[in-house]
Amino acid sequence: MMRVLITGASGFVGTHCLRRLQKENCEIHAVNRAGQGEGGDQVKWHAADLRDSAQAKALIAIIRPTHLLHAAWVATPRVYSYSPENADWLLASVALAWAFGEHGGARFVGVGSSAEYGPNDTPCIEDETPIRPATVYGKCKAACWLGLQAAAQHHKFSAAWGRLFLPYGYGDPPQRLVPTVLATLKAGKPVETTHGNQLRDFIFAPDAADLYVRLLLSAEEGVFNVGTGRGTKIRSVIEFLAEHSQRKDLLRFGAIEPPENEPPVLIADMTKVRSRLGVNKQTDIELGLRDIIYQ
Repeated sequence: MMRVLITGASGFVGTHCLRRLQKENCEIHAVNRAGQGEGGDQVKWHAADLRDSAQAKALIAIIRPTHLLHAAWVATPRVYSYSPENADWLLASVALAWAFGEHGGARFVGVGSSAEYGPNDTPCIEDETPIRPATVYGKCKAACWLGLQAAAQHHKFSAAWGRLFLPYGYGDPPQRLVPTVLATLKAGKPVETTHGNQLRDFIFAPDAADLYVRLLLSAEEGVFNVGTGRGTKIRSVIEFLAEHSQRKDLLRFGAIEPPENEPPVLIADMTKVRSRLGVNKQTDIELGLRDIIYQ
């Protein structure tokens, strides 16, 4: 039976991946520092700090996974973009990939980021759009894919990299856009934001998880976008949340300046995903947002 190890399984995206993985016929192992999480008897949890290469290597030696979905990384909102922890996760992730290969692993899929792409006014195409990350996070993610490719080439295992765009949904950390706006509106406080005209590719977290698991179970190698191919203004998302909270009077667009180097457009081209993976599951953003509002 396929033996899968998922890292970051208690994080936002990792949790959704774990739930999706439980629908498959496989032996599931999950890791976090606490050694516990959801999944019941279907998931075997392990305690380890993967940033410690000795712990990571020991974990791989014990489990000997055939498949590995690597979602663990620093992801603290408003911190992760320039956190020095990115360097720790870069080194740890590459070490994890090499240990995976040394113990006979067959298939490794990593969670990448749209932050790896350079500024662009058109949808990002996996093998064409330049890789010119502006943040420490994006640079370390891009370097991680190169390190993973090296490990895969040396140990002859199959590898793929899913560049995630903007996930949202149940379990979204409270400091991120949707939870922050909803909490502020509920408190009756002004929502101070930028002009909000930035176009973003928002993907419902369960849809992202489905794509990652499909990628893990496939034989496709290389980079794949994890998005929808549709651009939505940040302003439109905020207005939708305010309208359903009946508090549009609290919106203050233009109250703050956009972050430096923030791209005006960040949308995934999904042609490769549709043609190679046959994935076409795209929850409409209004349906996804309603799921959060009325959960």
